[in-house]
Amino acid sequence: VKASSTSIYMYKILTAILLSSTLLSQIKVGDDAPTFFVRDLAEQNFFFSDTLKTGKPAVLSFFATWCGPCRLEMPELDTLSQSYKDVNFYLVDVSGKIKEDPVKVKELVTKLGVNIQVLMDKYGKVAEKYGVKSLPRLVVIDHKSKVHYIHDGYAPGDENKLKEILDK
Repeated sequence: VKASSTSIYMYKILTAILLSSTLLSQIKVGDDAPTFFVRDLAEQNFFFSDTLKTGKPAVLSFFATWCGPCRLEMPELDTLSQSYKDVNFYLVDVSGKIKEDPVKVKELVTKLGVNIQVLMDKYGKVAEKYGVKSLPRLVVIDHKSKVHYIHDGYAPGDENKLKEILDK
């Protein structure tokens, strides 16, 4: 069956619209921090809008239990959270389609000695809002609720860049 020139034209327009909406929806530095609602590892409701209302900076680290670099980053973030008491640190477990077992998440956090609040992104909606394509993804939100810094991946020493940003 041969497609008509009109249907090909419509397909191209639709593809262009979808691609542009995907590109436009990507979060970038300077954007308002997207708000969200999830439950934390203790099954308590968590509204990120409440955090933003405090006027304090926040650090979100998106992770999964199977992510090796995430396991390296988490203790470094925990250490920084002890030094930067005026910054809200959160670990966001990106379960999405995998549906990570909260018991495994709790075991990992305990094993690593991490005391940062863990948020369970059970359906991957928070990761979607924050444009997570790889793990870990670190997002720093400033005191005005604007995205200040985004970093994908982790290598030893990355925490020094985060210190620089938090010191500003």
